[in-house]
Amino acid sequence: MLRRVPLALLLLTAGAAWAQSVISAHSGVINYTEGNVLLDGQAVRLETSKVTDVKSGQTLAAEDGRSEVLLTPGVFLRLAENSSFKMVSNKLADTRVEIESGSAIVEVGELLQDNVITVLFHDVQIELLKKGLYRIDADSGRLRVYDGEARVTSGSNTPTVAKKGREVLLGTVLEAHNFDTKQTDDFYRWSARRDQYVAQANVSAARSVGNYGSGYTGFGNYGSGYGSGGLGSWAWNPWFGMFTFIPYNNMYYSPFGYAYYSPRNVYYLYQPSSGYFGNSGSGRAAATSYASSTPAYNGSVANTVAPRASMPGPASIGGGGGSRGMSGGGMSAGAGAGAGAGGGSRGSSSSSSGGGSRGH
Repeated sequence: MLRRVPLALLLLTAGAAWAQSVISAHSGVINYTEGNVLLDGQAVRLETSKVTDVKSGQTLAAEDGRSEVLLTPGVFLRLAENSSFKMVSNKLADTRVEIESGSAIVEVGELLQDNVITVLFHDVQIELLKKGLYRIDADSGRLRVYDGEARVTSGSNTPTVAKKGREVLLGTVLEAHNFDTKQTDDFYRWSARRDQYVAQANVSAARSVGNYGSGYTGFGNYGSGYGSGGLGSWAWNPWFGMFTFIPYNNMYYSPFGYAYYSPRNVYYLYQPSSGYFGNSGSGRAAATSYASSTPAYNGSVANTVAPRASMPGPASIGGGGGSRGMSGGGMSAGAGAGAGAGGGSRGSSSSSSGGGSRGH
């Protein structure tokens, strides 16, 4: 029997920053767009009042823009400009996407035994076997494995297994070669920035998942609706206007070097004196060691990527002119400066959905 993995959507309400979960059991939620992105030929306009997803049979095309799509929990698909993919199957147990043009990067942060992620290109099937970072370039017909392991099958030929530092030319005959994983381009660096922003949103999301719902004790009680059977989940962060990934009970370091905390991990970061690690200084030292190797770790606030001062406080959540999804739409100036940290993305004005991103 296949395990069903929930997609936890923690929606914003006027009475509280974090609300109870709404469960959805499929891949394909569009988390972010910039520029001109089309879903079956119609411009994508992201709204906090509803989830926009790529359903089976639909095609997402980034013309002069880019997009980030959530597959199974912990798996991101990022699409470059002048690129498109078709969702062949959005089932969590058998997610299949077909790269039709351009370039796509798939980051796999969690891959459950009963979930399968397969990328198709013409007659070639690429099964992603492990956590890692994979890039498919349709124009050159090439798979590059920056980290992880993939099984590539073409027709009746013997499958080729590609690990870190290997690229495979995706033709009738599969050709595998080494490549330098330090060779990057603008799309790769953009994907790394997206990972940075999503990881930043994870910290407050993981903490709030524990603080709200049915309460968090530090040992397995992660709030109403979070996770299922010890599995991680997507969670909506209203402060940042985006979904983020929350591991269930472990810490995930992405291939780009950013940390994603479970509620248990972040609980120890903020309350180390009362948690598993014991009391006072030794407990705090052990707790903060979880994050100390993160590239942009700020030890003074026990946070990653950006200091807490740059993040919108509770005052900016609730009431007119607050974060997206509240009355008026669009983020307040204070929230825009913090939750949109890393700017540079198109569509960063206060309009609620036009051409821009969630919270950027």
